[in-house]
Amino acid sequence: MQKATIQRQRLIADFIDEGNVSSQNQLKGMLKKNGIIITQATLSRDLSEIGAVKKRFKNGRLIYILPTQEENSAQFKIATKALKDFVLDVDFVLNQVIVKTLTAAATVVADSIDNLNISGMAASIAGDNVVLIITKGEIEAKNVANQLNDYIK
Repeated sequence: MQKATIQRQRLIADFIDEGNVSSQNQLKGMLKKNGIIITQATLSRDLSEIGAVKKRFKNGRLIYILPTQEENSAQFKIATKALKDFVLDVDFVLNQVIVKTLTAAATVVADSIDNLNISGMAASIAGDNVVLIITKGEIEAKNVANQLNDYIK
């Protein structure tokens, strides 16, 4: 999956999370205002991949919603997909985790790692092809590295 796809899907999920997306045309317009022009087929595929479905409310209005269970949430799916697609290696030294990525993918990977809300992390810093994660201690660094390695398998 490309960086642009992951970034676009994250934006779509954010729009849906705001709670007022009732049609694909409306969503295409919102994306266009953000400089993203896509086909109907691509939008349908993105909605399917992030698990978006329409829900009818008591007033009869239909809006898109996303799964809320952690393992099925759109942000979780997007984040784990980014890790699998862009991470080359994960290692730890003392209280730091070093995540090596494909060239120009570190920002997307760092954002994805932040969205996973892994405990023990203090901060993440992205370069071009490396993400540096600072943890609270050596044990936390090992745990974070192990969790990230589990996601990229």
